[in-house]
Amino acid sequence: MSSKSNESERESIKLRRLFFRRTKDDEKKAEDDTPKGKYKFNVMKMSWDQAEDVKKQVLNEIRDDEFLSRVEIRKLRLNEDAEQFIRAYNRAFITAPDPYRSLSLEDVKHFNPESTFVAVLYGRIVGFIILVIEPVIKHDIILGSQGVIAGLGVDPRFRRKRIAFLLAAKAAQFFTENDVLELICEVYHENKVSFNFIRNFGFSMSGTIYF
Repeated sequence: MSSKSNESERESIKLRRLFFRRTKDDEKKAEDDTPKGKYKFNVMKMSWDQAEDVKKQVLNEIRDDEFLSRVEIRKLRLNEDAEQFIRAYNRAFITAPDPYRSLSLEDVKHFNPESTFVAVLYGRIVGFIILVIEPVIKHDIILGSQGVIAGLGVDPRFRRKRIAFLLAAKAAQFFTENDVLELICEVYHENKVSFNFIRNFGFSMSGTIYF
């Protein structure tokens, strides 16, 4: 199995492609098997041992924050959360440069409730983080697993209140509990806000990938 085929079969990549905005030109390029996709993402990485340190640092910084103490981070409940999750997702990306389309009720079933977490404030979903654990394969040998942040968003009305820090700390906790070798986040290259947030959180630039 080649490294190219490994990339194309990654669960996080399949999930992301489901929600890209599509035009007739995009569909034609897909049929032509264009070597480079239309959308460029920056690949950012962090080692698993860094994740635990980052989690502790963030939780120390926000421990005495009265507002954040009211925010609950929990797993997505597909049946009861679907409509609220869709609203939060669509609001998060409607004002962002990322090339994602709006979600529908049918789309929600593609998210794994065991690794998709939501931020709940006053009974309302105001943010989310979508996580995936994938095998690390080199020369057809599975070396371990990697944790991927496949999506992170906060309702624009609740940004700049450090809710994203709570979600990122949850990701660090989830991945350390699942013994991943490294953490990966692929950030759309035009989304400078997300890039700076992920970099400030401790990730470093590793390369680029096209979808």
